[in-house]
Amino acid sequence: MPRFVLLLLMSISLVLSSQNSFAQAPSPQRDKITIAQFGKERFLLYMPLYIAMEEGLFSKNGLDVSLKFAGNDNQVFATVISGAAQFGMGDPVFTAISHDKGGPGKVVAMMITKLGLPGVTNKDSIHQIKTPKDLDGLSISSFPEPSTTYTLLDELRKKNNLNLKIVQAPFGGQMALLEANKVDIAVDIEPNISIFEDKGYRVVFDLTPWVDPQAITGIMTTEEEISKNPQTVQKIVDSLQDAVNLMYKDRGVSYRVGKKIYPNLSDKVVHNAVDRMLGEQMYPHAVVIPDDMWQRTLKTRIDSGELKKPQATEVAVENKFALDAAKRLGSTK
Repeated sequence: MPRFVLLLLMSISLVLSSQNSFAQAPSPQRDKITIAQFGKERFLLYMPLYIAMEEGLFSKNGLDVSLKFAGNDNQVFATVISGAAQFGMGDPVFTAISHDKGGPGKVVAMMITKLGLPGVTNKDSIHQIKTPKDLDGLSISSFPEPSTTYTLLDELRKKNNLNLKIVQAPFGGQMALLEANKVDIAVDIEPNISIFEDKGYRVVFDLTPWVDPQAITGIMTTEEEISKNPQTVQKIVDSLQDAVNLMYKDRGVSYRVGKKIYPNLSDKVVHNAVDRMLGEQMYPHAVVIPDDMWQRTLKTRIDSGELKKPQATEVAVENKFALDAAKRLGSTK
C-alpha cells in the first residue's frame, strides 16, 4: 500500500475516533426541578421565572426546570407540601398560614412587591378612579378568594367603608364579566389589560397607589427541601436574581420572552404590557424578603381573618439564599 494512502487512512481514522469520542461524551447532569405556578397557563406577571427558563439561566446553574400549573394561590403551596413540586411561585403568605396551623413552609425569594392590577371598562359613564371613594356604588371583578387580589380589594372596601360589589371569577373570566354587564370595571393582569386596551377599552383603575409595597409573590419551599438540597435552593434563587438583573438592564429581553409566551399577540400589545409592569416597578431589584414588606402582608391576612396571630418574619422566611445571591450577583439598584 502506498505510503500516502496509509497516512490518509490513518488521518481519517483519527478524525472519526475524535468525532466519536465527542459524540459519546456525557452531558453535564442537571437537577430536575418542578415549580408549581399559580393559574393554568403562563402569565407575563411571572416574567422573572420565564426569563430564567427561556434565557438559559436555570440551565447555566445546572437545573432542568419544569412548571406545574396548580390553580389558585392557596393551591400552589399545597402542591409543594404534597411533594408534587419542590418549589412554588405564588402568594407567599400561605407559608405563614401553614405555620399558623402547625405545618411547614419557607419563602426563599421575593418576586413581586407591587401588585400591578389595573382595571378596564367599556362604559363611557365610568370615569377615572382617582380616590377609593370613586369606587363607591360600583362593581368590580376579582380573582377568587383567597387570592391576593380579592383580599386587597376587600381590605380597600372595608377601610374606606365603600358600597363596592366585588364579583369573583376564575382566570380568563374577568373580561367576560365586563362584557356581560355584570361589573363596571374588570381587574386583570397583563397582557389581558393591554389586549383589551388595544380594542378600545379604557384603563380607569389601578390598585397599586393604595397598597403599600408588600410580599405579593415569592418562591416557596419546605424546611425539608432546604435541609436536604441547600445547593439546589441556592441555584434557584441565583437564577431568579440573575433574571431580575437581566430584566432591568435590558427591556428587550422581556419583550423577546413575552413574545415567546404569547406568539399570537402583536409586538405593540406585548411591549405595552411589559412597559406597564416594569414602569410600575412591580419586581424587586433584589430578591431578598424585607421584614417590613413581609409584616405588612401578614397584617393584611390577619385583618382578613385568614391568619390567626402575628408571626416573627423568620418563622416562614429564610433569607440566607437571597442575601447570598444579592451579595455575589449584585442588583440593578
